[in-house]
Amino acid sequence: MKVKVSAVSYLNTLPFLYGIKQSGLEQEIDLSLDIPSDCARKLLNDEVDLGLVPVAIIPQLKEHHIISDYCIGADGPVDTVALFSDVPLEEIENIYLDYHSRSSVTLVQLLAKAFWKIKPNWIRAEEGFIDQIQGTTAGVVIGDRTFGLSKKYKYDLAEAWKAFTGKPFVFAAW
Repeated sequence: MKVKVSAVSYLNTLPFLYGIKQSGLEQEIDLSLDIPSDCARKLLNDEVDLGLVPVAIIPQLKEHHIISDYCIGADGPVDTVALFSDVPLEEIENIYLDYHSRSSVTLVQLLAKAFWKIKPNWIRAEEGFIDQIQGTTAGVVIGDRTFGLSKKYKYDLAEAWKAFTGKPFVFAAW
């Protein structure tokens, strides 16, 4: 029986996929490539045996074991996990929370409260929300969809975390 594995479908997962292919384990794995929130859902619902999942869901798992030091993490700017806005932080009234993410959603809420000291209205994003990022409405956007996205202000969440804590941040772990 093959081990069911869910991994993130973004470019930053390519090194892991390369490693799996080079290991010879590919024949023993039923691999699905998913957006991070679907990786989380699949592991929470026991649809997969193993996943590269957002760290924000770890406390929700009935049983969990981090099985590797490999992760999607950062010790500085990443450019692919950011808050995009037309206005500076202190003028933001609403923030869309990317439906692809769980860890980045938790991170931006923590940064808003403890680091930036802002109190926006939080909006659960749906498909097409990126077009709604305008005026005093900002949005968290993650992954490959950040490529080519341009707003006057782009706040890299990993960079903000590092400035706030002096520590690296782990977005997803095996």
